[in-house]
Amino acid sequence: MARLLAFTPAAWGDYLYWQGQDKKTLKRINQLINEAARSPFEGIG
Repeated sequence: MARLLAFTPAAWGDYLYWQGQDKKTLKRINQLINEAARSPFEGIG
């Protein structure tokens, strides 16, 4: 089942900031987002 993901304007700005700054941190953020979308009540985040 696909889950809808929504960012607040501030969160989206932060996400865009990390895209241009630290690829290691961005990779971790993406892992957390994917895990939360897959299983929001279990997992790494």
